[in-house]
Amino acid sequence: MDLKGQTFTLEGVAASLLILLAVYTMFQSTVVIAPSWSDFANVQLKQIGYDILKILDNPNGGNSSLAGMIENCSSGYKAPEEFNTNLSKILENLNTFGRVDLIWTNGSKIEQITLNGFNRTPTPDAVRVSRFVVVPNLHNSECFGLTTPETKVVEVRLTLWRT
Repeated sequence: MDLKGQTFTLEGVAASLLILLAVYTMFQSTVVIAPSWSDFANVQLKQIGYDILKILDNPNGGNSSLAGMIENCSSGYKAPEEFNTNLSKILENLNTFGRVDLIWTNGSKIEQITLNGFNRTPTPDAVRVSRFVVVPNLHNSECFGLTTPETKVVEVRLTLWRT
């Protein structure tokens, strides 16, 4: 029995397994988005939308954050002025129009409102992104009509489009 031949065979099998494991890990850990050329602008706009919601979901943002906007929404579905100003400036700088919807459950019903000032009708090629915001002790917001403190999970849905 040739021990050198057996050792080389084991080294070859181990090396091939190591290479397969490395290739498998590489393909599982990366996200590859390969849109067609016509969808490239929509993919880019969708990523911009996710970035906007991430920026606005700042726990220290006060009234200009998503949670602050939800907590201090006034009657007529109007967000605080700080939120309106910040989101308007972001959209204006990107040459983009936006619509903001809030969705939550009320018992067994699903409620949805559109924020005043961000309630335009989107074009057919608009993209939609969303983010869930947990708001504890939600009782001051006039948008939700709650009288007792209640924790709510609210979906903030942002629809973006360009003309």
